[in-house]
Amino acid sequence: MATPQEGGIAGDITAGLAAAWNEHDMHAFASMFLDDAVFINVAGRCLRGRREIEQVHAAAHAGPFKTSALSAWVEDARSLGPDVMIAHVRSELRGDDRMRGQARTALMTLVIERRGAQWKIIAAHNTNVAAPSA
Repeated sequence: MATPQEGGIAGDITAGLAAAWNEHDMHAFASMFLDDAVFINVAGRCLRGRREIEQVHAAAHAGPFKTSALSAWVEDARSLGPDVMIAHVRSELRGDDRMRGQARTALMTLVIERRGAQWKIIAAHNTNVAAPSA
């Protein structure tokens, strides 16, 4: 269970990611990450640094994600020390051109670090969630 501060910080970052995604503003999306962040996407591709995170997501938003919409919410967040926390974020993506009419659910682990007065993502790992088998 997140403390109000942890949930607020993780919630603000999650809301910022979703808002930037839905505006298809990958510069704003990438601004939620530290310069030296690492992002592992649902395909297992490791993106190193804010610049690569922005470039790869911008290319995807010029292609299959150009009309996509993302909903995201924090499932839990907790402090790992005074300047670092971990959060698990659930998301639902609609409008992927490769999956017409279908929604994709994912679970992302975020490591959020405070540098100076700002909290930003230092590491993210996004994983598709398969539908439970009967």
